[in-house]
Formats: sequence, C-alpha cells, structure tokens
Amino acid sequence: MPSKVKAGSNTELAGRVKSILSSKGLTLHQASQRSARLFGRNSSYYLPHNLYYDLSRGHFSPSLLQLVAFSRISNYRLRDWLRVFGFDIEEIPRLQIQLASKRTALLESSLEDSNSHIPWFRNLGAGAPPVDTVPLSRRLEWTEPRRLGPLLDLNDKSALYAKIGSEDALAFPELLAGSIVRVNPGMAGEALKSITRDGSAALFLMRHAKGFCCCHIRTAGRGRIATISTELPYAQVEFRVPEEAEIVGVVDLEIRSLVGPQLPSVAKSLSKRWKPEVLSPEALQLGPLLERARLEMGLSFRAAAAMSREVANALGDKRYFTASGSLSDYETLSTPPRHVHKIITFCAVYSLRLNAILRAIGLNLDDAGGEPIPDLLTDRPSWSPIRTAAAVHRGEETGSFRELWTALGGAPLFLRRSVSALCGLPRPSLKDFFWMARTPRPVHPYLAGGILALVNRQKKKPNDCGSKPLWQQPLYIVLKRDGTYVCGCCSRENNSLVIHTYPIGIHRREQLRERDAEVVGKVVAIMRKLV
Repeated sequence: MPSKVKAGSNTELAGRVKSILSSKGLTLHQASQRSARLFGRNSSYYLPHNLYYDLSRGHFSPSLLQLVAFSRISNYRLRDWLRVFGFDIEEIPRLQIQLASKRTALLESSLEDSNSHIPWFRNLGAGAPPVDTVPLSRRLEWTEPRRLGPLLDLNDKSALYAKIGSEDALAFPELLAGSIVRVNPGMAGEALKSITRDGSAALFLMRHAKGFCCCHIRTAGRGRIATISTELPYAQVEFRVPEEAEIVGVVDLEIRSLVGPQLPSVAKSLSKRWKPEVLSPEALQLGPLLERARLEMGLSFRAAAAMSREVANALGDKRYFTASGSLSDYETLSTPPRHVHKIITFCAVYSLRLNAILRAIGLNLDDAGGEPIPDLLTDRPSWSPIRTAAAVHRGEETGSFRELWTALGGAPLFLRRSVSALCGLPRPSLKDFFWMARTPRPVHPYLAGGILALVNRQKKKPNDCGSKPLWQQPLYIVLKRDGTYVCGCCSRENNSLVIHTYPIGIHRREQLRERDAEVVGKVVAIMRKLV
C-alpha cells in the first residue's frame, strides 16, 4: 500500500487526476471553485487551483478532507480517490495480521471493494468430492477472475474475525496465539443455553472493560458468567451480563499458523483477580477512541510508536511513523490527523476499523461519492467480462467447489492478501493447498475438523517431535506408496519414516520404509471448523 508516489511518476499522477476530473466534465479550476462554494476558501476541504503544479513537483500530499472534497465534487467513491493517491485500504487487514499483537482484537474485515476482481477457480473434472487428504490442484483449477461483489453476497455478513493475542490466550492450546478465528454472532443464543457450571462446549468471543477475550465460559450464578483458562494461569473473573461483559458470538472456525508456534505469556494485569467495570459505550470523539483502543491492546505510547515504525517500514514510507508524543497529542487534543497515513497507522496498530475513526471525525467512507472510478483511471486491474458466467455458476453448484464452500461456511476473502503473512510462503499455489474436509479419523487431535492444510513443499526433513507438546509438534503431508496421503507428525528413525498418531488420545507409531513413503512438505497453516 505505498502512498509515496514513485520517483518520476509525479507528472503521471497529476495527469491521472486531470483525466478523472475530465471524465466528469470538470477542470481543476472548476473543482477548486466548487470546493470554495461548498466548504469555504479557508476550509481544510479547499482544493488549491495550482494543485497540478504541486503534484507534478512532488510538493503536494492531499489531506483526508481534500480527498473527501474530490469525492463529493466528482461523485466518485472516496475509496477510489484514496487508491489514486496510493492508499489501498484493503491492505489494512494484512498489516493487522502482520504486526505482533499482545491482546485479542477484531480484524478489519469490511473494506472489500465489491467492484474489484479476484482470481477464481472451478471444479476440475466430475465426480464426488474426495473423502481423503488430496492436493487441491487435483480437484480445482484456476479460471477467469470473478467480480468480488457476488462472492461477498454468499458470505454471512454478520461474521466477525479476530486475532488471538499473545498475552490473553485463555483458550490455549485449543487456540494458539496469533490464530485467526471466525466469530458467528447468530450462534450465541443457542450456545448460551447449554452452558453449565462446569463450562461450555463452545468457545465464545466476549468483550469486557479490558478488551476482548476468547475462551470457554461457565455460569457463576444468576446473570453471571466466568471465564475459563484451560491450561495457563489466567485469573478466572466473573462478570455480570450484559452490564460488565458482552457475548459477541461463538467461534466456529480457526485459521492456525504453524510457522514457529510459541507458548503464550500471561499478562500481569490478567493473572490476578481484578474487578470488572461496567462497559462504556463506543467513544464518539477521536481522542477517547484512540485511548481506549491503545489500552485494550496493552500498549504504551512508546510501544505503539515502535509498531508504527514497523508499518512505515512495511509500506516504505516514513510518514506512517508516529512518534509517541504525537500519539499522546492525538488522544489529548482529539485533533484529527491531516494525512491519511496516520489514520491507516491507527487502524493497523490499534486494530481499529476505518469507519470507526472516520465517524469519530465526522466522516463516513460511503457518504461522499457513490460511483466507482473507471479501472482505466486507477491502478486497479481491469478484466474482460466472463464469457460463460452462467456455466461457471452451474459448475459451482456441485462438486468439490461446492463442498469446500459449504465446509468453510463462506470464505474469508478479505484474508487473501494475508496468506503469505500467515504461512511464510511468498506465492502459494493450488499445489500447496491440501483438501482435508471429510477426512475420516484424523491422526492428530488438532486436525479434527480440518478443511484445508497449506504446505511448504521445500521443507521435507521431519524434526524429532517426541519431546514437544502436541500443540508444538510439526505436521507433515506424507505420500504413501499406495497413492494415499496422510497428514501428521513424523520423524525419521534409521531408514524408516515414523508417523505418530493419537487415536482417542493414545500415542501410536506407524513405521514405514523410506521407499514406501515420501514427505511432500511441512504444514505451515491449517483451517479447521470448531463447531
């Protein structure tokens, strides 16, 4: 999401802005006059008449309010004007996932552009979906790109996504720190009815005064619930519902990264019993909103500033860095930042939704222009229409594609740019994905409910896993001589490959000669259903 215009391209940017305005029959002079009439010549929304010159010389970086003015005057969407000037807001979730997070937080999953196109796939051949572990490339193949809008309509729009923090992983090892979980608010009602004093079968995402947590819960008296820590010494605190805690929903899907899983730490503030506070309403001003988000993320000003430097390094622009003093001023003065860079930094570091920040400064992403800027006038890739769209839709109603979509309960399409951050593979292909849905009797407890496994096919040397706990054991895809695949922990002993299985919690060993088995690669991420 580079916001810094590349050297030598400033003149091109000025020409692009001119072309966009011309497509609406506007000149810059007319746009400048309209901004003066709408907002006032001394307003922060005002567009200077010498903008093209400043753009071509690299002296001008539009403020957020000036981009809003462009959007309202042209009736083109604000998100597209952001893209024109180098701000791709769909990158925010990737940054939130890439940055290490101490506390569990909701991810920004609402910024998908329905007018964009993404690569898509279709069923490869006929036949029923497999019941064993197989490479996804045997069942699906890439086809023409699809417009995102109809695909988004297939998803449950109420679903939320959260990232488990490294200091509040109450559900460890059932959920690992850094795991991405999907939260279904619609399942909460029925799941709450089955809670007992011994605990809940389902995992819940709940919000309290210190932020979010994901765990099993138990009843603690009339109108009261308590958190349950399954393995680590977190304090089990009781809450009055809904005054002191809000049940957000049931966790029904986990995306678990297996690239160097680490034992979570226990924050001191969460290790001792603490008195819950009454939940406060959402902050309506920028300062309180930022302060609350920073505290919920367990960050000091210095730590937040260090994370903003990571954002700046990731995006290659030092303007994303925000010093600790400036962070303090934004909270104290509630002064909106002039440039978009800081707002994107707030979203990434504090795990805030973009519209929450915009609302706090009196704006809304969708309240300005309503038309998409034509693809030719932005850097968004343009694709020719699909020739056989009806046939593609019919092909998706059956077979492996339908089975996969049904097993997932919808696809987290907003994570498509974050796959590399989760698995460490720069450009994973269909050959790296393995279908696991409907696989009978998984050989490892953390493969129960497995749907997809992502494999690094460059890593074929199993490590000794005998001394490691189950949650830390490396998993591998193994191809047997009979052509079947198995996913599990394995090790080499003499000239044999040993696959370690845990049926009904009992450790067993399956020993294969090297010529009878081949290690395909190491599993670096899995996606599994929890409900």
